[in-house]
Amino acid sequence: MAKVLSNRLRSVIGSVISETQFEFVKDRQILDGILVANGVVDEARKPNKELMLFKVNFENAYDSVDWGYLDDVIGRMRFSVLWRMWIKECINTATSFVLVNGIPTNEVPMKRGLRQGDPLSPFLFLLAAEGLVILMTSMVEANIFMGYSVGSSNSVAVSHLQFTDDTLLLCVKS
Repeated sequence: MAKVLSNRLRSVIGSVISETQFEFVKDRQILDGILVANGVVDEARKPNKELMLFKVNFENAYDSVDWGYLDDVIGRMRFSVLWRMWIKECINTATSFVLVNGIPTNEVPMKRGLRQGDPLSPFLFLLAAEGLVILMTSMVEANIFMGYSVGSSNSVAVSHLQFTDDTLLLCVKS
């Protein structure tokens, strides 16, 4: 079931998540995001503008995804109840066990996190990370966080870029 859902998500994920996320999206390369970040840094160096670049690494990101939060995010993205039920079924069936002196213990049900190696996990992580994108976008729109403007005539503000479990926040130093 996870493979079927991941194949379906792969074809639409680019239209569901924002353009600031680069990983696991068809026709987007992680190098594109790196080039954007590099362009911003180069722009800041030329006229001696000041740039604040803050890199956040979500350590063990897959292990820390809260299932209730993920369900809330995909619900707000208007995924159908049936899709949400299928996704819940895929993640709620996760179990683990511990090796004690080489002998496995009884299975332990998991309460959070995404399975490493599961074809659905990268897409579910992108959906979970979209919550941060939405928060950053609303902060920029409310002028609470100001992105860094690139260009002179038709300037574009870049406030954040996401690469799997790394996020760059970019703004004018203040």
